[in-house]
Amino acid sequence: MRKLAWFGLLLVLPVLAQATTTFSALTVREVGNFLATLPADFYGIQPAAAKQMMDTLDVFILDVREPAEFKDGRIPGAVNIPIRELPKRLGEIPKGKPIIIYCGIGHRGAMGLVYLRGQGYNVKSILGGFKAWTGANLPVEK
Repeated sequence: MRKLAWFGLLLVLPVLAQATTTFSALTVREVGNFLATLPADFYGIQPAAAKQMMDTLDVFILDVREPAEFKDGRIPGAVNIPIRELPKRLGEIPKGKPIIIYCGIGHRGAMGLVYLRGQGYNVKSILGGFKAWTGANLPVEK
């Protein structure tokens, strides 16, 4: 799990670097604060626990895969916002409810989690993504 969180952060940093040619001291400090305060579960959630959360709470389910992947199968009720579109479509994501994010195997979900947590959202990422969800024989819609 720790590797997934670090990997997600490592994938997000180059995106931030493209936005500016150098990292500001503030950005570096914010990333450092984020890393220093990561909880033991790294904001990850197992598929069965995610399903239970979906069944008991009003959650926003966010699929950050590409539209073709989403079309082939998705978690029921999921909204598709591809990871590259996340910053410009942030207004479509409710801040007042818990968010469960996922992708194919967890990498893009981890990137989205880091970005959304930095924006103040309450978000958890399904560990292993859609592959783990289907591997657990949880419901899928097309």
